[in-house]
Amino acid sequence: MSFSSEIKEELLKNFNTSKKCCIESEKFGEYITQVRLKQDIEPEYEKYFSIDKLNECCIKSILKGCFLSSGCIVDPNLDYHFEIVFKNKACAEYLYDLLSVLDFTPKLLKRKKMNTYTVYIKEAEQISIFLSMIGASNSMLNFEQIRVIKDVKNNINRTINCETANLAKTINSSVKQIEAIDKIKKAGKYDTLNDKLKYTASLRLKYKNESLDAISKKTSGQNYISKSGLKHRLDKLIEIANEL
Repeated sequence: MSFSSEIKEELLKNFNTSKKCCIESEKFGEYITQVRLKQDIEPEYEKYFSIDKLNECCIKSILKGCFLSSGCIVDPNLDYHFEIVFKNKACAEYLYDLLSVLDFTPKLLKRKKMNTYTVYIKEAEQISIFLSMIGASNSMLNFEQIRVIKDVKNNINRTINCETANLAKTINSSVKQIEAIDKIKKAGKYDTLNDKLKYTASLRLKYKNESLDAISKKTSGQNYISKSGLKHRLDKLIEIANEL
C-alpha cells in the first residue's frame, strides 16, 4: 500500500458524521476536483467560494475532500511532495488561495498533456501540518518519524563528506609542502633558510599527515606557531622552491 493510500485509509476510518456542515464541505472539496468548468458548479456550492466566510472546521473538511478525491503525498523516504489535481484552473486557483490564507506556500502547475492543473507543496514541515489539519494524525506521526531519520542521515552524510573533503585538502596541501621542502634540500638551499623556516619545515616533515591546526597545537612557549603563521611560512617555502 502506498503512503497516500495509507493516509486515505486512515481518513476514511476516522470519518465523523457529527457535523452536517463538515460533511457538505468535504463533498464540496471532492466535487471541485472533478468539475470541468467553474460555470458548471451547482448553485448550492457557490457559498464556499467566499473564503473569508468559512469557519475552521469547514476549511479542514474542504481540504480533506480535495485530498481524498485527487490528492497524493509521495513516500517521504523518497521525496517531500504533496499535490492535488484539478480539471479546471478556477478550482485549482481556489485551493491555491485557500492554502495561501492558511500560511502555506503552494505552487500551481498546468500539465498540458493531461489538461489538468496541479496545486503542490514541497516543504516537509508544511506537508506535516497539512496532514495534521485534515485529521491524519497517525500518518503525520509516521511522516515526521521518517523525516527525522532522513534528516539525521543527511546530516551524518554531510558531515562525513565535509570531513572527507577537508582530509583530502589537508593531504594535498601536505604533499605540496613536503615536495617543496625536498626540492629545497636537493638544491642544497636548506641551510640558507632562516631558523623560523627550518623549524616550520621540520614540523611539516615530522607530522606529514596532520592538519595545520593539529601541528599548531603541538607547539608551545617560544616555539609556538599559530595556524595562520604555519601557513604563511609553508607558503614561503613553496615560493622559494618554485624559484629554484
